[in-house]
Amino acid sequence: MAAYYIIAFLAMLALVFFGGKRHQWPSAKLFGFLTWIVSVLYFPIEVVAIAISPVPYDFMTQAMSDLGILPCVSDTYLIGNPEICSPSSALMNSTFIIQGVFIAAGAIILHQYWSNGKKTRVAAWLWVIYGLGYAMSGLYPYDVNFWLHTIPAIPSMFLQIPAMWITARAIRERMPKLSRLTYIFMIISVIALAALVIGLPAGLMQRILYASVWIWMCIASITLWQRNPIK
Repeated sequence: MAAYYIIAFLAMLALVFFGGKRHQWPSAKLFGFLTWIVSVLYFPIEVVAIAISPVPYDFMTQAMSDLGILPCVSDTYLIGNPEICSPSSALMNSTFIIQGVFIAAGAIILHQYWSNGKKTRVAAWLWVIYGLGYAMSGLYPYDVNFWLHTIPAIPSMFLQIPAMWITARAIRERMPKLSRLTYIFMIISVIALAALVIGLPAGLMQRILYASVWIWMCIASITLWQRNPIK
């Protein structure tokens, strides 16, 4: 657990340091672009974690959080009793922490490239809450503290929807293609969330829900980078 606190501290330090220099340093701007682009690296990391699990892991039905559980257990869930064993829990929890903080950092740094208005500031803060809530799921794995793992992560299940809607509306004249793409990914996110709520395979729906955000972030960041090359 101490290692996770250190990772979280260092990631937050990077957020504060580069976020504070976002208008001045080219390196801070580069950091901002990369924080959202690297979000899609979660899935290759997850593939590795699943591959080395000594017990069967079903990505269709099992939650992403299962890969961050520290010991090998069979009675972690409040409901149900799947066998879970993740030797790569340190890798996965570190990924959750770093990815979440990076999403928040990207929201702060990249805000300068959207239309600078009240709406986009609201969207940026929604992304900050989204990212930091997601990071908490790695700081407190499911088996360590169920409530500190679950409650802060809830915003990362739905805040992307208003954030993407606000962003799409704000950029529809300046970046119409990205605006339309944002609406598409927002709709995918809505459908995945609804499917998760009504009981379709939870693992698959959770991954589609997050993938719709992270792929959009990667595309949005690359688009903003192309429009605002670092000098």
